[in-house]
Amino acid sequence: MFGKCPECNRLLAMKRTEKKLVRQEDVEVLETLTQPDLKGGIQTAIERFVPGERNFYKITYACRFCGAEQTKSVWKDKKQEY
Repeated sequence: MFGKCPECNRLLAMKRTEKKLVRQEDVEVLETLTQPDLKGGIQTAIERFVPGERNFYKITYACRFCGAEQTKSVWKDKKQEY
């Protein structure tokens, strides 16, 4: 799916043709805050949950040679900007 067509078996044939937002959900996203010390290392690390959203996408790929299509569902978290 990331390059090889399942129908004609050619390499680097699949090309993204469409990316469509299917739905959104409100979620809590884990954020890590770090503070460096004087030597360049990490002195403190704080993890906390911040409000965000999860986007679900439907991505369609098509073969450049035979035209076969495949779909893939993915999601991505994004924290809210203030």
